Parts: sequence; structure tokens; C-alpha cells
Amino acid sequence: MKQTVNYFILRAISAIVLGALLILCPQSAILYVVITIGILFIIPGLLLLVSYFTSNKAKRPNMPLLLAGIGSLLFGAILVAAPHFFVNILMLLLGIILLLGGIEQIVVLIRARKKKTVSIVLYIVPLLILVAGVLVLLNPFKTAETLFILIGITCLVYGIMEFIFKKKYN
Repeated sequence: MKQTVNYFILRAISAIVLGALLILCPQSAILYVVITIGILFIIPGLLLLVSYFTSNKAKRPNMPLLLAGIGSLLFGAILVAAPHFFVNILMLLLGIILLLGGIEQIVVLIRARKKKTVSIVLYIVPLLILVAGVLVLLNPFKTAETLFILIGITCLVYGIMEFIFKKKYN
């Protein structure tokens, strides 16, 4: 039982610390997450390359495995070297997807209106999605910071609730 309590405390404290860091330093967190993802691509890329070149020539894996290793290594290196660029590209894609999704939903509602009565209330969510897409496109890095702050708040609340519920139900 004592070991369970220790894991619980470790989990709750970790969530609180992570939440606080994400709230206090979202711009740094964004970059560190991208760099970490880059490292996670570099490691298997290196392992594939080492495996390929250290294996017996007669028993070497096929060429696609070598290409996958090189691709993983290069992609990871780009993420580590230029995290700002990757965040901006990712947020640009998110903005475009939100923009197109909002437009598409509005068009569907307009088409449906020709066949049946459609409440004006149904246009609220597509308009919000459209506005979110425009905001993301206008300021991608700030939007990413806001997302990390929201994730930080969620982690902080989760950690606090863990302590409250553990204390209440034990």
C-alpha cells in the first residue's frame, strides 16, 4: 500500500510541476517539446544506420530500411535545429484546417437551409471554428503558447485534484 501512495504522490507532484512550467514558460516548453520530438526521431534513425552498416553485407536489410533511417535522422535534425520553423508550419496547417473546416460547415448549413429550416444557432460553432482558424493564421506562435498554457492549467488542476481525492478517499 505504501508503494501505491508513493506513486500517487510522484504522479500528482509531477503533474503540478509540469503544469506550473507550462503556465510560466509556454514559449520555452513549445521549443523543448519540438526538440524532444526531434531527438526521438534521431535515435531510431541512428540505430537503423548503425544496424545497417554493421550487419553482414550478405545479410543486410533492404534499401528502404536504410532510407527510413536517413529520413528519420534528417527530420529529427531539422526539428532540433529549427524548432520555431516547425511550430510555425504546424500552426499554419492547423489554421488552414480550422479555416477550411469552418467554411465547409457553413456551406453545408447553407445547402441544408435550402431543403429544411436550419436554426441560426447552428451557425455559431462553424463561425467560431472559422474565427479560430483566422486567429491561428494571424499569430501562430502566440496560439501555440495559449495551447500550452491551457495544457498547463489542465495538468495543474489534475495534480491538485489527485491530492484532494487521495486525501478525501483514504
